[in-house]
Amino acid sequence: MENNGGDRGPPDDRNKQPKSVGKLLHMCLETQSGSPQDENHVVQPMPEERRQWLDNALRDLTVSPVERMKVGLRILTTAESTEQQMIDALDEIIEWCENLDFAADFYKIGGYPVLSKLLPHKSAEIRWKTLELIAVLVQNHTYCQEMALKENFLPKMLTILDTDDDSTVKIKALYAVSCLTRDNPEAQKVFIEKDGFSVLMRAMQTDVEKLKIKAAFMLSALCVDRPDIKDVMCDTGMIEQLVGVLNEEHNSFHEHTLAALLSIVTNHQKAVEECQRPELELDKKLQERIRSLNGKDEFREESQYAKELLKIITKDDIEVQR
Repeated sequence: MENNGGDRGPPDDRNKQPKSVGKLLHMCLETQSGSPQDENHVVQPMPEERRQWLDNALRDLTVSPVERMKVGLRILTTAESTEQQMIDALDEIIEWCENLDFAADFYKIGGYPVLSKLLPHKSAEIRWKTLELIAVLVQNHTYCQEMALKENFLPKMLTILDTDDDSTVKIKALYAVSCLTRDNPEAQKVFIEKDGFSVLMRAMQTDVEKLKIKAAFMLSALCVDRPDIKDVMCDTGMIEQLVGVLNEEHNSFHEHTLAALLSIVTNHQKAVEECQRPELELDKKLQERIRSLNGKDEFREESQYAKELLKIITKDDIEVQR
């Protein structure tokens, strides 16, 4: 499993037991050496290893997902469980909870308090697996989002994002925060109350490239989702801090910084006025950036963001060098 981002890596499907008859049939077809429609196709005896795998898969299809999740919770709450046993239990629960119905069941069988206790676990892998499970639970699931807020997950995850010393844990925390706040006004309200924008800004100031990019992307997404919170961004000094990032030596993150700034100022006069503050010299920085990127195709998007931002804050349809 990929361990340093919001998206999990591809599993080893050869060893992974399918959770439905459809998946089982699909995996069986994938492992066939030929098609029955082929005239040269010869039916071969099934190898013993494949027969055993099929027997196990068929047996697993009769297992109750809720009972399996209960088994996992017992492992996660038993002091004698090893770290690897806990990791395996989290992996299996994550897989079950990708089904929205099972995700709701996980809360109903008492899973959320267990996750709360795992968030500060001494093992970084258990911490980030727990955060990944939370992300899977709440993504596009209104009921689970409501219960996650009730369990006070969001402030805890913001603290982890801000203070954990493991970069993968930070990335997974941001992933879970993003899943919980997306299209969720109540969660966004809590995010603002807990100074989430400052946490995002500090994430963008770390030396973890993936974390910085995902934080900038979340900031831009919030602007689209909730244009009214742009006032909060202005009041908390977000624009000044983003402009400050552009003062650093040029790097690939500047493209995402400009995209975030553009999202904030679009159709928002107060943000435009913030960008026009003389001491920021943003217009000068943008003109210099456009000139320096001229003719460099690999920076085309960054250059376009700079042009669009300059056009908005200067209020003139100026012709910048292409």
